[in-house]
Amino acid sequence: MFGDILCNDKGWPIYALDAISSSRLGKMLDAKRNTEKNSFPYLANFNVQWFEFDLSALHEMDFTDAEREEFSLKDGDLLITEGGEVGRCAIWHNEVPNCYFQKALHRVRCDKNIILPEYLAWWFKIHSDFNDFEDIVGGKATIAHLPGVILKKLQIEVPGINVQKDFVSFWREIDKSKAAVQKALDQTQLLFDSLMQEYFG
Repeated sequence: MFGDILCNDKGWPIYALDAISSSRLGKMLDAKRNTEKNSFPYLANFNVQWFEFDLSALHEMDFTDAEREEFSLKDGDLLITEGGEVGRCAIWHNEVPNCYFQKALHRVRCDKNIILPEYLAWWFKIHSDFNDFEDIVGGKATIAHLPGVILKKLQIEVPGINVQKDFVSFWREIDKSKAAVQKALDQTQLLFDSLMQEYFG
């Protein structure tokens, strides 16, 4: 659909990320100033996995009204890890109400007239898989950091918006198929466990 995006063999236009989105790092964690009077859950680096969130352990810290506005999360925001596995990302869909994000993460809001967060997430995954961030951030991707100033200047190959929409539709159909298969597997496991209990219980 997109060709070889690493060498851009289809000649898609290229934009600096800050020309097609807005981004910022989250709030700095300061345990000494945490009064627990205005505590809210926040996402940390470990909560963001590829294309999904691990929400089994959410920490909390104080956010003033102004900070809640500044570090809010909206449906469709892309959360990208700043360190560790550089570029690991997932799209937020309001999984937890009144949730914010820590400085270890970048929040990227796409101009959806030009680029969709699903395509951008896939772009980061492809570049991570091929270790392309080693050259971009100046070190091995597993230990490097992706500062905001570098993130904003990343050069993104951007297919036409209709091609991106086709990709998103395909992605969603795959997710539906995966969910259906997983449900069937879970039901089969329950049946198996029930039979084992009946036979050997």
